[in-house]
Amino acid sequence: MNTEISNGGTKYTEIDKWGYVVCFGTVIIFIAGIGHVNSFGLLYKDFIVETNSSAKSLTTAHGVFSIMLAIGGLTLNVITKRYSLRLGGFVGAVIMSTGSFVTVFISSTNQLPFTFGVLQGVGFGMIVPVCYSTFNQYFVRKRTQVMSLIKAAQGVILIFYPQLLKELLSCYGFRSTLLLISGISLHTFPGVFAMKFFRKTNKNRTANIVSLENGPTDRETVDLLNKNTKQSEINVTVKETMSLTMFGHDILEMLNVKILKDPVFCNICIGQSFVNFSDIIFFVFQPMLLYQYGLSTNQVAACISISAGADVAGRFGLAFISSIVPINIRSLFYVATAFTLVARIVILQVRHFVWLAVITSVLGVLRAWLHVASPLVISQHVTHEAFTGAYALFMLSTGLVNIIFSPIIGLIRDVYQDYIPAFYALSACCLPCLCLWPAEYYILKK
Repeated sequence: MNTEISNGGTKYTEIDKWGYVVCFGTVIIFIAGIGHVNSFGLLYKDFIVETNSSAKSLTTAHGVFSIMLAIGGLTLNVITKRYSLRLGGFVGAVIMSTGSFVTVFISSTNQLPFTFGVLQGVGFGMIVPVCYSTFNQYFVRKRTQVMSLIKAAQGVILIFYPQLLKELLSCYGFRSTLLLISGISLHTFPGVFAMKFFRKTNKNRTANIVSLENGPTDRETVDLLNKNTKQSEINVTVKETMSLTMFGHDILEMLNVKILKDPVFCNICIGQSFVNFSDIIFFVFQPMLLYQYGLSTNQVAACISISAGADVAGRFGLAFISSIVPINIRSLFYVATAFTLVARIVILQVRHFVWLAVITSVLGVLRAWLHVASPLVISQHVTHEAFTGAYALFMLSTGLVNIIFSPIIGLIRDVYQDYIPAFYALSACCLPCLCLWPAEYYILKK
């Protein structure tokens, strides 16, 4: 935790208790916002068949979602120049909830790139940096441990999500289930409300504001009244030039281009972007791969739940380990990526339900480590002040990878009418991280 304040000789941490409220709010936001994403295949399987839609539209929707996450993060970066982080989070919650509700009325998966991709993507993209920025301020020394517990709590709930969706679909049908999901998304509002952000007061800035509020002196007023027309025109020209300059400065500041001069940060973004892209699409397509293997709906739902359970175990395990020994977060991400590549290749070689469940559980543990480590790799590399912009750029790079490669993965599946070639392509997306990060280490060591 952070700041300690002395009061009457007794030290206490003012923000300790609220920090755990922030953790609870983060869990609510991620469950309400994207809890159903891992069950996309289960949710839209029959709808795709009924509307004769292609798998490409699902991958495209996720590609658009990722790029819109980045745009949402950049939009938040602009909003926070003048308003609070929490206000930006509320705006994001409104946009995301609107997108979730509009999804109820889609007539084919071709409309998902707008309702899910654009609206929910921008909205959630504005909320995520609010969560991580607030969390990073409250937790420093135990950041890995607490983040692991947050992700574990999310995983506990996600264990039951596939089974819940299966029951909702059988009882209420496709449209009503989507309506209930849109209702669940409204829980992002109390989650954002929990994001109470503490800011340090800049005394010099406050003093300048007070001086401006006091207004000009009498002498200054007389001087201003005595200025001639020519001088006024010059001032107008200067103001226009300054406005253009400030606008350009705001754009560069919004994009946080200074950090792009850091090659290590760029390498982190490239490696993580491909890994995160392949992870998202892998678990979106996995139910459909299992259906192709001949598994029943109950077995597919069981595999998804097993994956979620293993995810929880991985997060709790990581929280326990990190409380005992210090962990190099970036090394953890790299090792998890390497084992993920191996496990994905293995799952394409087996067909028996028991072995599929075992490999799925291994992938669940590895996914937990990747999800916990991903934002922490960036927060460890950049300052707290630069985190919001840096994370927005990371989401932008992830979005670009998604928008370019998602349709390619979907096209591979549609061309071959088989999910296995698409899964091999997804596995290959781990290679940029596995190759570029050791190259960076070697170059810096040399």
